[in-house]
Amino acid sequence: MSLRARLIAALLALALLPTAVFTLFTLVELDRATQGWFRPGVDRALQSAQQLSRTALTRMEATALAQTAAWAREIPAARLDPAGRARARAGLHDAGLDFLQSYRRVDGRWRLLEQVLPAGVPGTRGTDLGGELDAALARDGLVRSSRGALAGVARLDSTHALAVGMWVPADFFADVERVSEGRGAYSRLGVMVDVQRPLTWLLVAGLVLLLAALALFLAHALARPIARPLSELSAALDRVAGGDLQARVTPRGARELRVLGSAFNAMTARLEEARTAMAAAEREAAWRDVARKLAHEFKNILTPLKLSLQLIEAELRSAPDMRADAGANLQAALDEVAQLERLADQFSQYARLPEPHLEPLDLARLARSAAGRPMCEGVLVACAPGEPVPVRGDQVLLARAAHNLVLNACEASPAGATVEIAARCEHGHGVLEVLDRGPGLPAGLADRLFEPYVSTKRRGSGLGLSLVRDIARQHGGTVSLEDRQGGGACARLVLPLAKEGQVSR
Repeated sequence: MSLRARLIAALLALALLPTAVFTLFTLVELDRATQGWFRPGVDRALQSAQQLSRTALTRMEATALAQTAAWAREIPAARLDPAGRARARAGLHDAGLDFLQSYRRVDGRWRLLEQVLPAGVPGTRGTDLGGELDAALARDGLVRSSRGALAGVARLDSTHALAVGMWVPADFFADVERVSEGRGAYSRLGVMVDVQRPLTWLLVAGLVLLLAALALFLAHALARPIARPLSELSAALDRVAGGDLQARVTPRGARELRVLGSAFNAMTARLEEARTAMAAAEREAAWRDVARKLAHEFKNILTPLKLSLQLIEAELRSAPDMRADAGANLQAALDEVAQLERLADQFSQYARLPEPHLEPLDLARLARSAAGRPMCEGVLVACAPGEPVPVRGDQVLLARAAHNLVLNACEASPAGATVEIAARCEHGHGVLEVLDRGPGLPAGLADRLFEPYVSTKRRGSGLGLSLVRDIARQHGGTVSLEDRQGGGACARLVLPLAKEGQVSR
């Protein structure tokens, strides 16, 4: 499993395990709560209360209607006499009723004529039901007054009516209706609980799936900036293992990952530099080995050749008549031998450069000394005057380096030209500068002129500038070649200044 998949799985587990526990707890508590909403015992109690209230109301209504009909047959339309009133009180008491009222219709309205109360009940003015008689007579003969009365109504004649009933609480009928409504609502609640439970589970399941999708998205978003830099780094390491030291990564992600990416880039850069330096060192070692072998072979050939030429020269001295022509040819051969000896010396010097013996010396004096030695016929070497430039170096090696730079400039200059040499202090370093007016640096070889056996001269060995570069490195300095403004080339040998500022005399 990849690191990214492991990170996503770990983040999902961290997000979903608490969610699953919380969801299970919520579902259990929610199911318990929904079960508590509806209890069969409460429903049965409400059903009993509804039946009881309906039964009691029905009996009360039946009693009121029966007593009203009985009293309507006995009571004349006129007012009751004292004996009739007494019988009415006793009858109300026996029937458990609270009042008997007679009404007369006047001007289209029912007006209360008198009211009879049961025996033993003090006389009080009851509720006037005149405004509700017409509706009761047209419906079922019952008055259900919201002002607290339940009465049966009967006509005595066209203008008189009788109402017999009982007093009830003002909200009695509303309570009876509320009991019915409550029982119906509770029954519907039971149905809703049965329907709501699976819906609740579906809703919670959908919510869990949504949370899982959100957690997956967040886990992916959080894992990507961690896994992606590591994946890029792993791919870059594979490239480095395959030999590609130019592999680089873009530092990104958390601070630690950016530091890791920067460290990897720095490491590969150093490895590439080390490989380049090693390759250069291997090439130089190979060239030095070639130079050593060539120098050895040259000397093996030149030694007997020179001895033979010297013997011929000795024999010519004893034959004066052949001396003139043979002497010229002999001298030409000796000059070629000298040239070969110089070439062999260069190969030998390049193959084994001596360790420098550092001592205080004046780079300006070294420049004047190099300018005073004859180099090429027809080319003038001029040294610019200047202040002493104190450096520490090997007198012989630095003199050889200066000589090679001046010789290279003279050989590149046309007849009648002037090579300029100067030394000065510049930015904490001593600089020896040699300028010529030759053709300048060749375009194809400009970057390789300090490599061994790379030369633009027909008779050159290509070792002079390589020796200068090695001598500069031995002294902790550098050497460079660049085109000169106006034509020609400029060679710069840069060395560290001496700390003590001492100058050799």
